[in-house]
Amino acid sequence: MRANYLARRLVEFPDNRSEIRRLLRLYLIYRVILASLLTLFLFTDFEPAFLGTAAPAVHGLTVISFLALTIASLALSHTDLLPADIEYVFAIMVDSIIIAFILHTSGGPSSGLGILLAVSIAIAALGMPGRIALLSASFATLAVLTESLYSFGTEFRYDPAFTQIAMLGLSYFALAILAHDLSSRAAVSEKLAQKQGVDIANLTELNEHIIQQMETGIVVLDHDWNIRMMNDAAWSLLSMPDTAIGHGIREVFPPLEAAIQSWKQNPNYRHHIIHTTSEGENLQAQFAVLGDENRQGTLLFIEDASREAEAAQQIKLASLGRLTASIAHEIRNPLGAISHANQLLRESDKLQGPDRRMTEIISNNAARLNEVIENVLALSRRYTPQPEHLILLPWLTQIVEEISAVTSLSSDQILLQVTPGDTAIDVDKKQLSQIVNSLLENAVKHFPETLESMQLTITAGRDGSSKQAYIEITDNGRGIQADSVSKIFEPFYTTRNDGTGLGLYVAKMLCDANNIRIAYIPVTGGGSCFRLRFPDSAQ
Repeated sequence: MRANYLARRLVEFPDNRSEIRRLLRLYLIYRVILASLLTLFLFTDFEPAFLGTAAPAVHGLTVISFLALTIASLALSHTDLLPADIEYVFAIMVDSIIIAFILHTSGGPSSGLGILLAVSIAIAALGMPGRIALLSASFATLAVLTESLYSFGTEFRYDPAFTQIAMLGLSYFALAILAHDLSSRAAVSEKLAQKQGVDIANLTELNEHIIQQMETGIVVLDHDWNIRMMNDAAWSLLSMPDTAIGHGIREVFPPLEAAIQSWKQNPNYRHHIIHTTSEGENLQAQFAVLGDENRQGTLLFIEDASREAEAAQQIKLASLGRLTASIAHEIRNPLGAISHANQLLRESDKLQGPDRRMTEIISNNAARLNEVIENVLALSRRYTPQPEHLILLPWLTQIVEEISAVTSLSSDQILLQVTPGDTAIDVDKKQLSQIVNSLLENAVKHFPETLESMQLTITAGRDGSSKQAYIEITDNGRGIQADSVSKIFEPFYTTRNDGTGLGLYVAKMLCDANNIRIAYIPVTGGGSCFRLRFPDSAQ
């Protein structure tokens, strides 16, 4: 919408007619003031000695008529009944005639009153077309010349002062031409400035749009490290703060302040990895200086530090998946034969205690090897989500019933709470089931005590600030060590001797495919919490 508005601004310059009308009214106001002063001089003792000395009666009638005509013209201009150029032509004709009469009654051109017409000509040249400016100079010259010829012909004045009249007429035309040229140049400059201003506004809007669409987070800080600008990617990477613009970086995201301090101490080291346990991934920040030395600002580029690592892992795992897929048949055939032979061996009555224990070891490791093959094969598959509308409360209720049946946990050991109860999302139901079941099974497998003391809490709903839908799975286990938190979503990382280290990694891959953000949140006092945050489009 803003882009369309700027596009319209490109061609919608201010109407020149309104400017002409404004100049005309200023001229008409000037005429009223001039007529009022002449009237004041007429009826007071402040009148200059030369005004009206030749013909006082004619001078008085002329001044009063001038005042009446100027007031009438000013009132008529507010009705906008006539075009501005016609109003001006009428006004300059009246002024030329009136000033000619005043010259006639006050000693002729030598009185210097002819300069009063210069103001009228200048205003015409500034706002009117060139032909009207020349016409006003012609009217003024003709009026002054006519007055001098009449005075000389009637012996009212014996000195016609033709030289002064010629110089006055030339000055009228010179003023009209120069003022009109100046006005034309100013108008061209104004339009160019307006166009350039619109172009700059368009470029600014385009740059802002591009920055907002960038996947790299952009943050601009002033010299006091207050945030002046932040794009959507940065807002998301910085855990979507409620307030950002105008606030200090320490208030919005404290880990960034420490990185900036480190960069200030060593400007050559511009790339910093920021480890955070908040909802989100580890961040990579790059800094640059803005402004001059006196008031330097800072430009921040923020990216998800896990992207490069994930890209390298994808390449390795894709190669591993293709290799495993090619030899899975050869592995499974002997593995199946080993498992079958071990099962027959366990059915023998001649096995003693130590030998039977050996068969259990063979069975467990064969099952583990088969699980590893299945998980590695899953890495090479493409997770194409098929979203459907899903109401969380009944779906999670079914998930709780299934996990209770599989793990023998009682209903009292699993607490489910969904607020509001009608919270719904658009997601691939099967893949979300795999994610949630993987997290629940992971909590059960890593519980350090007997399952009778285990407590699971499943909380879902909408976040109060961002209104995004979420699911939280919390247990009362020992939690994850701080030095292992950054590795739990890496492939083949496990803290159990019998684990494959692929469960959480596959869950994260499914989350990425469905645009779900998964994060581990430590629980105060012990325990673990995995939070699934769904995209904004979820309803």
